Amino acid sequence: MRTFLRVAYEIARKDLVLEIRSKRVLNTAVVFALLVVVVFAFGFAQSFVDLGTVGSGALWIAFVFAGTFGVVQGAAVEDEDGALDGLLLAPVDRSAVYVGKVASSTVFVTGVALLTLAFVGVFLGYSPTVATLPALVGVVVAASFGFSAAGVVLALLTVKSRIRELLLPMLLVPLVVPVLLAGISLTRRLGTAEPLASWVVLLLAYDGVLFLAGFATFDYVVEG
Repeated sequence: MRTFLRVAYEIARKDLVLEIRSKRVLNTAVVFALLVVVVFAFGFAQSFVDLGTVGSGALWIAFVFAGTFGVVQGAAVEDEDGALDGLLLAPVDRSAVYVGKVASSTVFVTGVALLTLAFVGVFLGYSPTVATLPALVGVVVAASFGFSAAGVVLALLTVKSRIRELLLPMLLVPLVVPVLLAGISLTRRLGTAEPLASWVVLLLAYDGVLFLAGFATFDYVVEG
């Protein structure tokens, strides 16, 4: 178990160090998220009295598109110069590679989502209270984990396709709809008297299903 966790840690650290050095994915994803928020600010904000609804919508739409772009580019980096083949030749459990890549992708998607939340606060005036902010961050992290658990497998599955930028969203978005619905509902209900338990259970349970499915199929996906 210690070796497994060490391998997963090194894979995640490698991905994050490469991204910090190059910023090839982060810069584009952040700019895209900013554009989404600006479009919402100028196109929809004046039509709604409740800016919280507009803000939460902008947050999760940016989350989907920026997150999809992130996992696509993350898989493309591994495909360059046979980097993924080199990883798979290492004498380690391949499931640890999957866990490491899910961890790094979760950190990336969470970071973009939190930056998007800051943009939403600036341009749409949507700012959660201090009491609800930790819960909102927890929802974003949980949604990012589920999104990454499915996204890593599908991105590697479609990485060699010439239309991967089109194919991946078609496969990924329908698969993570329960994660998005739970995230949107929890974001809207935080700070109100509406019950949260059922949506929290749905989000965590579906995260677990996606992770276990990816864990079980990762070896077959990379072999193909």
